[in-house]
Amino acid sequence: MAPGSCATLDDLLALGGLGGLGGEDSRITISGSDPIFPTRFRIGDAAALALAAHSGAIAAIWQRRWGRGQTITIDTAASAFSLESVLMLTQRGYPVPYPDVKYPLTAFHPCRDGRSIFLHAGYPYLRDGLLKLLGCPNDTAAIDAATAQWDAFDLEAQVAALGLCGGVARTADEWLATPQGAMLAGQPVVRITRIGDGPPRPLPPAARPLSGVKVLDLTHVLAGPTATRTLAEQGATVLRVRPPAHPVIPSFVIDTGHGKLSTLLDLKHAADADRLWELCRETDVFAESYRPGALAELGFSPDGLAEWRPGIIYLSVSCYGEAGPWGTRRGWEQLAQSVTGMAVAEGDGQVGAPRLSPVYPNDYITGYLGAFGVAAALLMRAAQGGSYHVQVSLSQTAMWIQSLGQVPTVPQTPLVPPETAQAMAIERDTPYGRLRYLGPVARFSETTAYWERPTVPMAADEAAWPAEPSAPGGPPVPVNAGMPH
Repeated sequence: MAPGSCATLDDLLALGGLGGLGGEDSRITISGSDPIFPTRFRIGDAAALALAAHSGAIAAIWQRRWGRGQTITIDTAASAFSLESVLMLTQRGYPVPYPDVKYPLTAFHPCRDGRSIFLHAGYPYLRDGLLKLLGCPNDTAAIDAATAQWDAFDLEAQVAALGLCGGVARTADEWLATPQGAMLAGQPVVRITRIGDGPPRPLPPAARPLSGVKVLDLTHVLAGPTATRTLAEQGATVLRVRPPAHPVIPSFVIDTGHGKLSTLLDLKHAADADRLWELCRETDVFAESYRPGALAELGFSPDGLAEWRPGIIYLSVSCYGEAGPWGTRRGWEQLAQSVTGMAVAEGDGQVGAPRLSPVYPNDYITGYLGAFGVAAALLMRAAQGGSYHVQVSLSQTAMWIQSLGQVPTVPQTPLVPPETAQAMAIERDTPYGRLRYLGPVARFSETTAYWERPTVPMAADEAAWPAEPSAPGGPPVPVNAGMPH
C-alpha cells in the first residue's frame, strides 16, 4: 500500500464509528499496491481501502450477530480491476454491447480561451439539450467548432443553467479555490448524520451479515447501484425501482444488477407513490442517486422518510455534494474527474489537454464508500437507535483519491495478473443468458461474499418485498476463491 494508507483506513473506519478493523478477533489484510492501471493516481489503493472499510463494518456486524470475528483479504490488483467491471461482461462468450463508445458529444471539447470542457450526453435529453445550446449537429468537428466560440467557464455556467451536464477541466488548486471545492474540502469523504430518533434495532443471529436488511434502490448508472450491489454481496434484500420513462444503459443495468430484484414505479402517479410509501414501512435502507432534491420534490426526502419510518437509513449519492452553489447539479464520473483536477493531472498538468482515467474510479469507489456508510449506520442504529443520512459524492471521492498521492511511474499497460482476473470470474445462467462477470473482491473467512439472485432485466419483479427471507445458499464461488498474493 501507499505510505500512510493504514492511517487512512483507520480514518475511514473512524468515520463509521469503528475503532478497529471489524471489532475484536477480526483482521484485514491488503496485498499488493499501485501502479496497476495507466494512471497517475493510486486508484487501486483507494478501491482497496474503501472495500477494506466496508469489510470492516461487515465483520463488526457479523460479530454483533454471532460474537465471532473473521479474517478478510483484499487484493489491490483485484480492487483496481473491479473499477472496470462493466467492461468485463460477456454474454454467451461475447462482450455485452456498450452503447456509444465513441459518442462525439460526450468528450472534452476546446474553448475560445484555450481551456477544455467535458460535455456529457449520457441520456438522449442531455444530448438534445446540448446540441440545441451549441446549435450544431452531432459531429465532432461541428461540436468543437461550436464550443470554440465560447469561453469555457461561460459555457459551463450556461450548461448548468439549462440543467444539462458539463464541467471545465480545472487544476486541483483551481477547484479548491471555488466555493464548491472549498466546501467539500471541509467535509469527510463519507458523511453519516443522525436525522431522527427511534429505538435500537438489534442485529440477531442470521445466516449472513445483512440477512433481513431490506434496501430500496432508487439509483441509476454506476455509483449508486454499485453501493446497493455491494450490500447484496452479504445478503441484503435489494429491490431496484426505476421510473418507466427513464432511459437506461443496458450494460450498466446488467453489471450492477447482481443480487437484486427489479421493478417499475412512476412516483409522479399517486398510486405508484403510495406503493413506494408502503414499501418504505418495511425498509431499512433507502438509496437514491438522482439529481439532488429530485426525490425530495416528490415527497421522499431524508427527513420525511425518517418521520414515516423511524430507523431508516437514507443513502444519497451525488456528483458535487448536496449543498453549495453546485448542490443541485446533475453530474457523471467524467465531470468529477474534470472539475476536481484529476483530468488535468492525467494530461500532464495542461488545462487545454486533459485526459480521463482508463477506468471508472469515482463511480465504483463512491459506491463502495456508500455501502460502507450504510453498514456503519446499521451498527449505529443497532447500538443507539435513530435514523441516519449517509452522503457520498463523486467529486468528494475524486478529491480523496488525489489526496493519496501519485505513483512514481505510470505503466503503459494494465498490470493485472491473469490469475487475478481468473479468480474473480463467475459464470451463471441468468435471464440475459449465460453471463461471465467479475465477482466480489473481498474474501471473508466465514461470510463468503456472493449474490444469491442473478441479475435480471428492469421491471422483472413486482413492487413488493419477497415473502420468503433471504436464504443462506447461493451460486458456487470460483474454485480459486482466495485472492493471489
